[in-house]
Amino acid sequence: MQWKNKVLAAAVGAVALLAAPAVLAQAYPSKPVRLIINFAAGGTTDVVGRAIAKPLAAELGHPVLVDNKTGALGAIGAAEVARAAPDGYTILLTTQGSLTEIPILNPNTPYNPTTAFSPITKVGTSPFVLFAHPSFPANNLKELVAYSRTRPDGIDISLSGSSVTMGAFALADAGNIKFVRVPYAGAAPALTAALGGHTKLGLNAVTTTMMQQVQAGNLKLLAVGSDGPYKLLPGVPSFTETFPGVTSDCWWGLFAPAGTPEPVVQRLNQAIKKVLADPDVIKVMSANAMLPEHTSPEELKKVVEKGLANTKALSAKHTITLN
Repeated sequence: MQWKNKVLAAAVGAVALLAAPAVLAQAYPSKPVRLIINFAAGGTTDVVGRAIAKPLAAELGHPVLVDNKTGALGAIGAAEVARAAPDGYTILLTTQGSLTEIPILNPNTPYNPTTAFSPITKVGTSPFVLFAHPSFPANNLKELVAYSRTRPDGIDISLSGSSVTMGAFALADAGNIKFVRVPYAGAAPALTAALGGHTKLGLNAVTTTMMQQVQAGNLKLLAVGSDGPYKLLPGVPSFTETFPGVTSDCWWGLFAPAGTPEPVVQRLNQAIKKVLADPDVIKVMSANAMLPEHTSPEELKKVVEKGLANTKALSAKHTITLN
């Protein structure tokens, strides 16, 4: 009789073990979720994060509290999430820089991007655009390549941040173009430099101000870094039309601390999938030239791995500074 009790107990335990993930998914969340945004209020990541938080709270049935943790180009906020309890109640919305660039370019980054986080999903993507003052002699990449052959000393380009710098180097390598990097502290002063003709070219994310200047005839777009035509910028040729395989963009993703239970990760993944279809969220993203993009956790993991490999390859060939 004793052996029967042991068999029965083992069977009950096995059933409970199999049922545990489902129970965990149903139980989560049972309290507010903290959404850390590792950039300052008012920026694109913050604006989009706050737009996502409201419908995400409705999907989860509990408040989603936005918490801006800034500093060290996003590394401080990311590190706080990496240290948090892996229970799904502290999650991170960030750009690729925190996961695929800073850890390579700064050896003192206090987290390992491949082991410190559980990827949840990509949230959106926005390509960088190559722009210039209207007086610049080239109007597209082919003309830029031809023009560069007459400029052996290089063509100055305004850049801000590691992502756009790496995009510029990738473009330079593809077209054998010599760029002279002129660093700026942010996208706004880099744009102002091109508007004033202080630099011949600029590469950065699309902004409302940029598009207003384009429409006013004060700026022109030579190419967009998307993989093929970008529907939010009709008529602007992509990098890949001239240089197949060369893209330059920025993506946003959602991450939890490493060790977060798979059912919780999947619960968040599916909730965000619904949120990204919300018309109000799409409207906010479109205003920032961002397209919603939902992925599986595994797909986002591969995106991070590919980004790290690209950063290593480019940083081995070029000096890329964090500014």
